Amino acid sequence: MKKITILLIKLALLLNISYSQMGIPKAQAMFIFNFSRLIEWPATYKTGPFIIGVLGTSAVAEELDLYTKGKKVGAQDIQVMRYKTVQEIGSCHILFIPFAKSRQLTEVTSAIQGKSTLVITEKNGALNEGSVINFIILEDKLKFELKAENASKRGIKVSSKLEEMALSGA
Repeated sequence: MKKITILLIKLALLLNISYSQMGIPKAQAMFIFNFSRLIEWPATYKTGPFIIGVLGTSAVAEELDLYTKGKKVGAQDIQVMRYKTVQEIGSCHILFIPFAKSRQLTEVTSAIQGKSTLVITEKNGALNEGSVINFIILEDKLKFELKAENASKRGIKVSSKLEEMALSGA
């Protein structure tokens, strides 16, 4: 319980960090790692490596490599995978779709149908297209909106604490 409280405090502090202070990709990588600890995956996703996928070329992938090095989600080692095309996407716990690839969101959601993947985007309206978490910039700060219903459809459960930290109205 103490670890979760500390994690929530760190994430709350991160919510107040201006992206210009650290750069958007670095802040997004930190968020993504912390999201991994506030999501409950099915039992079949709790063995083997914890895979965070990134579609296309994005500085977020490099930042994830740096930020997650030597870290785990539960007992699982973290592995960052880069997918050049939608067809390459395999089973992953988290899939980040950068704005440059957001036109492919519908294709991605079809390709990962039946998989318990947390889809994270950075495009206005992406929650209505199947994304679970969407990054936005608000008042020079990186924030996120969340649609728990989309997570439930994928067989994953979002922590109530994560829901509380998300922007309301999402």
